[in-house]
Amino acid sequence: MYPTTCEYMVYVGRQELTEEDKRIARKNREEFERCFLPPGVKLTPRSEMKE
Repeated sequence: MYPTTCEYMVYVGRQELTEEDKRIARKNREEFERCFLPPGVKLTPRSEMKE
């Protein structure tokens, strides 16, 4: 990470997730599971966990 001043930062705000964003996130998670986790192990998204 490079040190910068605040004049270079722009706040874009919090955006609503579209279905396309959710699809891309799901695809990326599935690829991660396939590449880095042992067979049969599944990750539970934080949004689906009960606290």
